[in-house]
Amino acid sequence: MEPMGLRERKKLATRRTLQHEALRLAIEHGSENVTVDDIAAAANVSTRTFFNYFSSKEEAIIGDGPPRPTADATAVFVANGPTGDLLDDLKHFILSPMLDLSAEELGYTFTDFLARKQLMLRESHLVTRMMATFAATEREVVAGVAARLGEEPEAIRPQIVAALGMTALRFALRHLHHHGDTAEGAGAEGARAAEIAELRDLLDEAFDALRQTFDTAR
Repeated sequence: MEPMGLRERKKLATRRTLQHEALRLAIEHGSENVTVDDIAAAANVSTRTFFNYFSSKEEAIIGDGPPRPTADATAVFVANGPTGDLLDDLKHFILSPMLDLSAEELGYTFTDFLARKQLMLRESHLVTRMMATFAATEREVVAGVAARLGEEPEAIRPQIVAALGMTALRFALRHLHHHGDTAEGAGAEGARAAEIAELRDLLDEAFDALRQTFDTAR
């Protein structure tokens, strides 16, 4: 995968800052009391710049949702990799976006995800929008599964397999605990490693449960 250029990195950084500040303000003041102008000011950009990235404050507060599989990971998965076992490969396919994030990016991802979970408990009207971000990621997983199985994305098998994988991801994220930057003094990289390890363990647990269920049902 080719590294992003400076322009793309700056745009991505601005997008993440807007999401982070929107979420922070919503948690501190309630989403109803936050305006687009507030978010733009907190992110040190103009309101016009805000609308280059998001169509509404709610879109910024909810964010982009789970990181989506990269083109490289999709190519490996579609080619029956990396192990040849569909469940194991699906697990790796879903986890792959996390592996490509830097310690700082992963920290933002986990911190903001956990913060959004708390916000959803307080502001249930945002739940539908949050679910839509998972649905967008699931559509990409469906496309990858369909290509691997040689079927259309609208077919039953790709949709069922992808839905099982996304359910496992939701389970893992729901039970994830953020380690911050204090993982026994190991710093950001140590915290990143701890979070990836925990997420992998939780996905292992979820996928093992799926495999055992299907084996038992035979």
